[in-house]
Amino acid sequence: ICLSDQTLKPGSSKWVKVRSDVRKALEDYGCFEAKIDQVSMELQGSVLKAMEELFALPTEAKQRNVCPKPFAGYFSHNGLSESFGIKDANILEKAHEFTQQLWPEGNKSISKMIQLYAEKLAELDMMVRRLILESYGIEYFIDEHLNSTYYRMRLMKYIARPDNDITAAVGANVDNGANDNADGDANVNDDGASIGVKVNVDVGDDVNDNDSVNIGVGVDINVETNVNGDLDAEANGDATAWVVGAVSGNASVGAKEANVDAELGLPSHTDKSLSGIIYQHQIDGLEVKTKEGKWIRVKPAPNTVIVIAGDALCALMNGRIPSPYHRVRVTERKKTRYAAALFSYPKEGYIIDSPKELVDEKHPRAFKPFDFVDLFNFYHTEAG
Repeated sequence: ICLSDQTLKPGSSKWVKVRSDVRKALEDYGCFEAKIDQVSMELQGSVLKAMEELFALPTEAKQRNVCPKPFAGYFSHNGLSESFGIKDANILEKAHEFTQQLWPEGNKSISKMIQLYAEKLAELDMMVRRLILESYGIEYFIDEHLNSTYYRMRLMKYIARPDNDITAAVGANVDNGANDNADGDANVNDDGASIGVKVNVDVGDDVNDNDSVNIGVGVDINVETNVNGDLDAEANGDATAWVVGAVSGNASVGAKEANVDAELGLPSHTDKSLSGIIYQHQIDGLEVKTKEGKWIRVKPAPNTVIVIAGDALCALMNGRIPSPYHRVRVTERKKTRYAAALFSYPKEGYIIDSPKELVDEKHPRAFKPFDFVDLFNFYHTEAG
């Protein structure tokens, strides 16, 4: 879907056409590829060089990228991937705080570059969410919704595997400043829907070949579960017992998937966020699961990004827009893959509650109103 046309203005005939295309794509797939011109090729190249410099830092320096929230800072998975987390990356002061975690004096050049990049992606995200809400006839809700969110950026590196690498898909993980217990997650990638009460697996625990598990690998992610059947948010009176869609999914680590498992830089998951914008630099790896269970590999093209719906948006839209499972497979043997993603989240205290216009006989209310941050925090307690 082309979002780069300078004549794409609210109320124009092109806007109306794109609005319809965005809604259909999200209802059918939960994501779409967007052609953009908001981010110049020069800026994209500068961000890539910045990521190469950031990930080349010593491990002890990278691990200083900490955050009070679990899995929101520096994170590594399975020896195949690592990533940084930057809250409010679209605000220059916050971007400076990020580089000051890594260098004693910070790095103003990289800070500015990250902030500008995040700012451009944030503008694109707000356009997309405006298109979504307009398409459902709830224009009155746009300003309240956009003002109730903030952004978090993740910069990601996926390491080229040696030809003889047989690393298992579930292995040791590092998340400095976070608990060693990972929840089953709507990140990272924060890559159907998820359930709010999940099985926890200690990071680094061994997993048997035939085990089906829920293992969180990032602040934004909800790994696919093996729970089948319809789930009802009313089944538990506690608002934190959140069901992100009445769907089922299966995640199995089995022999028949051994080759795929060994290539997983990021396991199958849905994002907790409202929305995400993912940029792959030249090398592919992102795969999205369709409603029919087929995996589609997303081939990166110049000046394109992937817009993907998260669990919070699925709940807000009363299940009209699914939060698709996605994963990253590291199949490249010679080149390192870099990617950047910007995720939007509800602010603390904001209640996710579907507008009444989205509830009718065909679409009965599927979710109880809930505080997104309370739910997220509940995930990372022993009870959650």
